[in-house]
Amino acid sequence: MNEEQFDTINGYFVHTIYKSDTYMVCKFETSDDTITVTGPAFDFIKGDHYLLTGNYVDHPKYGFQFNIITIKRYIPNKKDDIIKFLSSNSFKGIGKKAATKIYEAFGDDSINVIKEKFYLVENIGLNTKQINGLKEGIEYFNEDNNETILLLISAGFSNSEAHRIYYHYKDDTAFIFNDNPYRFYLDVPNIPFNKVLTCAKNLDFEDKEYKFKEAYLIYIFKEVSFNSGNIYLDYEDFADEYLKNYSDIDIALKKCIDDNEIIFDNDHYYYKQEYYDEIDIANYLKNNNETLLIEREYLKDLIKQNELELSSDFKYDTNQTQAIFNFFSERFSIIIGGPGTGKTTLINALSSIYKVLYPYQNIIVVAPTGRAAKRINEICSVDSKTIHSLLKWNKETNKFIQNKENPINYDCLIIDEFSMVDNNLFASLLNASTYVKKICIIGDINQLPSIRQGNLLKDLVESKLFETTYLSFNHRQKEGNEIIELADDIVNGTIDFNKYQNDVQFIDIKHTSLNSFIEMISNEINSGTSLDDIQVLSPMYRGDFGIDNLNSYLQATFNPPSKSKSERKVGKQIFRVGDKILQLKNRPTDDVYNGDIGVLNDIDDYLKSLMVNFDGINVFYETDELTEISLAYCLSVHKAQGSEYNTVYFICSKNHINMLYKQLIYTGISRAKSKLIIIGDEELFKTAIQKELNQRKTSLLSRLVD
Repeated sequence: MNEEQFDTINGYFVHTIYKSDTYMVCKFETSDDTITVTGPAFDFIKGDHYLLTGNYVDHPKYGFQFNIITIKRYIPNKKDDIIKFLSSNSFKGIGKKAATKIYEAFGDDSINVIKEKFYLVENIGLNTKQINGLKEGIEYFNEDNNETILLLISAGFSNSEAHRIYYHYKDDTAFIFNDNPYRFYLDVPNIPFNKVLTCAKNLDFEDKEYKFKEAYLIYIFKEVSFNSGNIYLDYEDFADEYLKNYSDIDIALKKCIDDNEIIFDNDHYYYKQEYYDEIDIANYLKNNNETLLIEREYLKDLIKQNELELSSDFKYDTNQTQAIFNFFSERFSIIIGGPGTGKTTLINALSSIYKVLYPYQNIIVVAPTGRAAKRINEICSVDSKTIHSLLKWNKETNKFIQNKENPINYDCLIIDEFSMVDNNLFASLLNASTYVKKICIIGDINQLPSIRQGNLLKDLVESKLFETTYLSFNHRQKEGNEIIELADDIVNGTIDFNKYQNDVQFIDIKHTSLNSFIEMISNEINSGTSLDDIQVLSPMYRGDFGIDNLNSYLQATFNPPSKSKSERKVGKQIFRVGDKILQLKNRPTDDVYNGDIGVLNDIDDYLKSLMVNFDGINVFYETDELTEISLAYCLSVHKAQGSEYNTVYFICSKNHINMLYKQLIYTGISRAKSKLIIIGDEELFKTAIQKELNQRKTSLLSRLVD
């Protein structure tokens, strides 16, 4: 590219007007004027000096603008510019006085000395803080970094993706880009395969066809195993449908196996992560499955004492008492129970008695979702966190800080909502549990399994290696009792809706329009129920009674447009101040997690940011982060799992027939605590509860038993 063909701006970055993950509009200040600049999204530093090449355009709507082609950091070579640059925000601890001292020592060559002969700078009398500030600043002031980021953005990667790729490879990024860009997908977390494919198609590099086949094969493995939940695949699972149009695919498969990207074991094919996760889980549990000696009479006294603390007439049922004994007598134990069987009450008992028996040990309850963890915090006198928060997940590296080399400092773990825990998350937790002396998992075996691969709870129970207690007594004596009866009927596969008169209501969807459905909810709110206590659940996103359409209708009814409310359109979705908002991804740095629900409190039109309040935690979302949230008036059953709501409206439409099966319906209706309204087809409902999820292909059971 001949830069002489373009215009040039020499100026200082002022602020961002608009920024998505791929495009931005911002302001630059030059010696003559302040200019609107557009181009690829880039992390400019406020107040820093840049050289921009591009073209001036006169936009018919937005007026005079400058479109960026290239970006370079300006290297000052005059006294005033050098002192201003060194005393800018880029160099922490360097003020005007220190910058002047540097210039007096090295003159117009100061920047080159700092970049290439830093040892000379260490001898001019700067303090440690100033020296470190110079080092950090000059490392960021790196033209190769800027050019490489722009290279990646121009190849189709978003700003955040480009930075993740560069963070992973650093100075080798450009070489890998030209040698084998498929490594971006193989090595760097959360880089979309389709973007790598687009990038690679426009390049010419050695062995291009075979490098594509190897990357595509691994992509298919990841996709098929994720969508199916399977830990391993058989040859026909991936070859017949996905690889039939490619020749010599077996050569690529052998190469992947030789490179340890795909593991072939016992006639099955595994993606490496899934294989080693299963191995780690099996090894840990085999080595930590032992019976411990306990003083049973003393434990009985502690149980009675705990009962009295709750109420003078309170008593744990027989199975709850057995669960307590199993918990203290085993290093690893399992508790299984449906809604209303007292699982949360039992967690409180286990933690309270543990603190009495072992006053100098640390116990914590963890859960896969933020809402489940918060519920424990509200009810039980024990520390509770999400598993991601406990392990300190690093979003950039996609790894946990707490691991084998840096284990957690707890003696006892209770893991709630265990049916939602996948193999990778459990393996990560066990790998960080070197010092843990006791683990108890608690879950409902009839619920949906984890979204990601594995079927842990079922595999662990079926191994019969671990003491397992089944809770069955219904502790809900008033509101919500019929919901528990319905849950039991679903498990047994026999339902008579005529027997439900109070907590459960079935309304024929054939006679229900969207308007009449909205009217039902309006009437409930007018009778005194808060919208926060109502949750609509639907199995699918498409259709009249799908999640997307219901969210639009519910938003329009309960949070309509208003001159006093700011709003922001993102794709087809509108976010409006006052909306119920669902968090879609984990944000451990903000202590907000996948499945959490908050309220949109503010939209900053100037900064193009949204502020959502999650139970007192304010989280800000820039433009390129808005894919992390959606409206929460209607949720999928998977997103609602791990949460409870006073009133649930559950949709069971023929349009959703492919998604309706026993585990999903059971999980959906059991989210209701006091009242359940099913909008559906009765015959479809009865047919769907006879349909089981396909058995996931896992090896954990055989690894444990063998």
